[in-house]
Amino acid sequence: MSTAYDEMATGQGALRPHWRNIMATVWGMPPAQLAEKQARAGAHLAHADEFVAIYGREPKRAPWSIDLLPLILPEDEWRVIAEGLAQRARLLDLVLADLYGEQRLIADRLVPPYLVYANPAFLRPMRHVGQAGGAGHLQVYAADLVRMPDGGWRVFADRTQAPSGVGYALRNRRLLARTFPEAFRVYPMRRLQPFLDVWQASLQRLGMHHGDDSRAVLLTPGPYNDAYFEHVYLARELSITLAQGSDLTVRDNVVYLKTLEGLLRVDVIYRRVDGEYCDPLELREDSALGVAGLVDAARAGKVAILNLPGSALVETPAIAPFLPSLARRLLGEELKLPAVTTWWCGQKAAIDAVRASLGSYVIRPTFDPGQKPVDPAGLSRDEQAGLLARLTADPEAFVALERVVHGVAPNLGKDGLSPRPIVLRVVALWNGSEWSVMPGGVARVVEADDMYRSRLLHGGVAKDVWVLTTEEQDVRTPSAPMTPARAHRSAGALQSRVADDLFWLGRYVERLDAAARVFRAVMNRLTGGGLGPRDMAELARLAGAMQRNGWISATIAGSPVDGRNFAGGIAKAATAPEGVVQDCLDAIRRLTFTVRDRLSLDMWRTLNHLLDEVRGQLVAADGDMDRLLDALDDLIRGIAAFAGLAAENMTRGAGWRFLDIGRRIERGMAIANTLAPVLRGPAAQLEIGLRLALELCDSTITYRTRYPTELHPARALDLVVADASNPRALMFQIVRLRDFIETLAPSPGFEAARTLVRELIRTVMDFSVESVEKVQDAMPVGPVVEMLDRIAGDLTALSEMITHTYFSHVVTAHPLGFAPRPARETLPA
Repeated sequence: MSTAYDEMATGQGALRPHWRNIMATVWGMPPAQLAEKQARAGAHLAHADEFVAIYGREPKRAPWSIDLLPLILPEDEWRVIAEGLAQRARLLDLVLADLYGEQRLIADRLVPPYLVYANPAFLRPMRHVGQAGGAGHLQVYAADLVRMPDGGWRVFADRTQAPSGVGYALRNRRLLARTFPEAFRVYPMRRLQPFLDVWQASLQRLGMHHGDDSRAVLLTPGPYNDAYFEHVYLARELSITLAQGSDLTVRDNVVYLKTLEGLLRVDVIYRRVDGEYCDPLELREDSALGVAGLVDAARAGKVAILNLPGSALVETPAIAPFLPSLARRLLGEELKLPAVTTWWCGQKAAIDAVRASLGSYVIRPTFDPGQKPVDPAGLSRDEQAGLLARLTADPEAFVALERVVHGVAPNLGKDGLSPRPIVLRVVALWNGSEWSVMPGGVARVVEADDMYRSRLLHGGVAKDVWVLTTEEQDVRTPSAPMTPARAHRSAGALQSRVADDLFWLGRYVERLDAAARVFRAVMNRLTGGGLGPRDMAELARLAGAMQRNGWISATIAGSPVDGRNFAGGIAKAATAPEGVVQDCLDAIRRLTFTVRDRLSLDMWRTLNHLLDEVRGQLVAADGDMDRLLDALDDLIRGIAAFAGLAAENMTRGAGWRFLDIGRRIERGMAIANTLAPVLRGPAAQLEIGLRLALELCDSTITYRTRYPTELHPARALDLVVADASNPRALMFQIVRLRDFIETLAPSPGFEAARTLVRELIRTVMDFSVESVEKVQDAMPVGPVVEMLDRIAGDLTALSEMITHTYFSHVVTAHPLGFAPRPARETLPA
C-alpha cells in the first residue's frame, strides 16, 4: 500500500480537498450511529430482492456488500476520464468495423491475424453485417479502470460484449441515499437518471428508420443469469420489453415478439445474451437462448442490435498493446486513456521480456477472461518452469500484464477506516451523435485473484461513485423527435410465455393456500388438548381429503388419527422437500423470477417473504406443531396479501387476467377435491362434513350471519358450492372464469373452453335450485359428491384447453392422405 495512490489522503497525510466535507460529516457522527448506518446499508443490500439470482432450490446471492463511503471524483478529473473513454469507444468501434469488414488492419499488419481468426469471439457469419440505420457495431461500452501510483487512470479491461454496470450503479446510489442522506447534503454531484433518459432517446432513434412506432426489447438469458436483476431494472427504466429468446421469432428476415394478440414487429434489440448464443441457426447451434434467423435479420438491416454479435472480439487483453498505433491510424490522435502495460506473448520482444522477468507479470490466457490468472511470483521453481515451458510451446495463447499496484480508497469496516484497493467500472453510450458517459459508475474493492479479473459477477465490496459538479444542468439530454400520436389506452403486449407463467403462478399460489388451510385445520385439532370422538371423525375426513389431493400417503391417511404415526406424518408432509408446501414454494420461486418485470415491487417482496421467511420458519419448526401453525398462519396471510395487491395494483390487462384464471381454476379444483371426501361418510355424520366444508371455505362467519339457527345442509352447501357472491364458493370461481374467457381473443379451442364453462355453470345452478327449493331438512350428499368429482375433472380439462389454445401454439396434426383437408385455423403467434 505504501506506493499506492490514496484517493482520500495526500502523501503528506492531509485530506484531499474534495474529501473534507464528507469526512467532516463522518467524524461528526457518534461511532455507534455510523456503525448502525453501515449495518443497515449492508442489511439492505443483503436482502435486496434485485440481487437474487436463482440456482436450483435455493437462491444464490452474489457475494456483495456495500461501503458507506463512496468514491469521490472531482469534476476536472472526471472530464479526463470521460473524454478518454469516449475516444476509446470510438476507436474500438472502428476496429470492429474493419475486422468484420475489409480487414485492412490485418493486411497492414496493425492487428495480428491470430488475434482475430483464432479468437472464439470472432463470429464469421457476422462478416459484412452492418448495423441497421447505419449505426456502429458498438453502442454500449464499459471499461474497468485502475488508479496508478502516479495518479493517472488506466484501462484494466474493455467490456464490449454485453457490458453491465448501470443497474449496479443505480442500485448503489439509491441504497446509499437511503441510509446516508447526510452525505448527499454536502456535495453537488452529477445525477445518474439523465443518462437513462439519453439511453431511452437513443433506442427510440435507432428504431425510427422502420417507422414512427418503433419497438425495442431487452434480450435476456433469463432468471438464471447472475445479472438478471439488472436486466429487469433496465427494461423498466428504459420502457422496453424484457424478452427471452423463446419470446421472439423471425419471419421473412423481420424479428417479431410473440404475444397473445399475435406477432409484433421488433426494431431494436438490446442484447444481454453473449453473441455466440444469439442465433442457433448461424452461430452456436446448441443455444437455447437466442433466436433462429436473427443474424439474417441483422444482415438484411431489419433490426438494430446493441451491441452487434461478435463485438466481444476486442475484449481480449491482447489487443491492448496495438491500440496506441491503431488510434494514430484510425483517429489521427494519441490514445488518451491507455491500458495497463500488457504484452501479447505472440510477439518475440514480448515473450523475451516475460521470460527475462517472469515474476514481474501476471499471466492470463489470451482468449479466456473467466480463467483464473496465474501469478508466477507465488509458484514454486518447478511450477515456474512448467509455466515457462507452456509459454514457450504456445506463446500466442498467453498475455502478460504488469503487476498493478491498485489505487486505494477508504473503506469503513468493523475496525474503522482502512485503505482498500479498488477497480472502477464506467459505462458509455452512443447517443446518435456522440458518446455519452454515465457520470458515475461502480467502484469495487478487490482482493487477491479478483484484482486481475475485475468481473462484477465475482461480487465484492461495492462503493457508489460520485462525480462532483458546479453546473446546474449537468447532463444534456438529446431527445428523439416526438411524433404526434393520438392518446389511446393499451394493455400492452403480453408474451405468450409470460402469460403461461402468470397462469401457473396463480395456480401454485392457490394450491399452496389450499394445502396450508387443510394442514392448519388438521394441526389445530391435533394440538387442541385431547381428541374427542368428534375431533377424530373430523380428522379422518380431513385425512381423506389430503390423500385425495396427494398431500399425504395412504399409509398416513389410514393410520389412527390419535397415534404418533399420524401426527408425525402430518408434520413431515408439511415440511418435506418433496411435499406439496415446499414443491409449491419452489415453483413460485421459479415463476416469480421469470415474471419479475410484470410484478410490482410490493408483490415481489410479498412473494419473497413467502419464499424466504416462511420457508425458514417451516424448516426451523423441526416438527413442532405449535411453530408449524405459526408458519402456516403467516403463509396464509402472505398469500392473502399477494391476492390483495394483485387485485389493487395490477392493471386489468391480459397479464392480470391469466394470473386470475390460474387462481380460479386451482381454487375451484381445490374446493371440489377437498369437499368431496369431506362430505363422504355416514348420513348421521353429515353435520361434521358440513362444518368442515364451511371452515375450509372460510365461510363459517358468513353462514352464522345469514342463518343464526341450526346448521341446515342445503343452506350450507349452497353457500360453499352455489353462491356466486362468496369468493370461496365453487360457483364464484366458475362465474369469474366465464367472465375472463369471454374477454379473451378468439382462438382455436376458444369455443370449446367457453362451452365447457357454461356447462359448469348450468351444473351448479341445477344443483342450487334442487338443494335450496326442494330440500327442507336433509338431503343425500351422494349426488353432490358425484357433481364435485365431475367438476374437478372438467376444470382440469379447461386448464388443458387454455394451455393448448393460448400458450403452446401447436397446430393440430393431420394424417397424410388423400382425404379433403379441413380449413386451417390460424393460431396466435
